[in-house]
Amino acid sequence: MKTILLMDIVIAVFGIYLGAIAFQMKRTGKINSVVVAEDEIKKCKDPKAYIDSSFPYMIFFAIVSLIDRKIIQVGRVWTYAELVAFLIALAIFAHGMRENRNKYIL
Repeated sequence: MKTILLMDIVIAVFGIYLGAIAFQMKRTGKINSVVVAEDEIKKCKDPKAYIDSSFPYMIFFAIVSLIDRKIIQVGRVWTYAELVAFLIALAIFAHGMRENRNKYIL
């Protein structure tokens, strides 16, 4: 089994898991400890607002991690374009989650 294929599977599973957590948080109104540490959840000023502002970032990253998997090997240039797209999505996700954490928790 190729290492890249294994990483693709891990990233896809993480995307599914992150999407499930996002929908669970939206449904229950409680912040999941996978997203924010337990002690920081207690410091959250407005959990509903935090969930509402984090939900789009989490769903965006979950969708990108599922779409970005290599189904057909088009060529080397496409592989690099996929990597760049995934890294940009990761940066957007991390930046958005960090902003929400600073806005609602600290």
